[in-house]
Amino acid sequence: MEEHYRIVAEQAAKMAGSFLRLMSFKDLQVFRKGDDDFVTNFDMESERLIKNHILMHFPTHLIQSEESEIKLASMPEEVIWYIDPLDGTKAFLRGNLAFVSMSIAAWDKNGLVAGVVYNPFTDMLYSAARNGSARLNGSNLFKPKTYPIQKARLLIDFSDKIPKKLQYKLATADISGRIGRSYRLGGGISQHLMLIAQGTLHGGLFWGAGYKGQFWDIAAANLIIKRLGLEFTNLDGDKVHPSDEIFDQLVIACNPLHSEILEWVKDLKSED
Repeated sequence: MEEHYRIVAEQAAKMAGSFLRLMSFKDLQVFRKGDDDFVTNFDMESERLIKNHILMHFPTHLIQSEESEIKLASMPEEVIWYIDPLDGTKAFLRGNLAFVSMSIAAWDKNGLVAGVVYNPFTDMLYSAARNGSARLNGSNLFKPKTYPIQKARLLIDFSDKIPKKLQYKLATADISGRIGRSYRLGGGISQHLMLIAQGTLHGGLFWGAGYKGQFWDIAAANLIIKRLGLEFTNLDGDKVHPSDEIFDQLVIACNPLHSEILEWVKDLKSED
């Protein structure tokens, strides 16, 4: 059944991805959801296609999606699908299509069952099932090499809402010699996490202000990364759960690098 979930998620992603590639930008409509937060008619149609495909196969399942969230008092017994139909909307609007993707994941009472991250513009599809391998376009991915923090290439992303002193320390960490080299890129988080999954980068530290992001942003990437033997935690080293309140403060890496990043985070907190 877990493989079936993976296959259905891959099919849904491919279908919605074909729609996004075929759409003309002259048909684009942009709506403001909040300060610096936008949605387009492409997001909404992508979501509709994904939801319809999933419900055609699993009509009793629940769906939590960025553009049509339902309020749940507690985690239900039914399978829940977490969908971000267009992760990186601002990158999409800027034409930075390399960092746009969709994220689809299924969760049951035992945790994540299947996950897919798909960039329709590069045609790179990452997927995993709970007891299966992590794959890229059908080929198995393997556990990335780990490096000490002084030699690691880390994706360091932080909010401009956190204290300026902390921003400076994170921005200059590679210059100070604390870490090997840091990268901060624009676009959706799920595509960035796949750079870690495929070994392009060795780890990631995301330090948001504590209020941006939802589980659907990271659910699929969470499973894919875990199936590769990496750790995926919050800044305190705890596993991420759908009932959490914060999803924009994360540490991702293989051990012992993951532990070294957590120790660095601890030091930064104590200095702040």
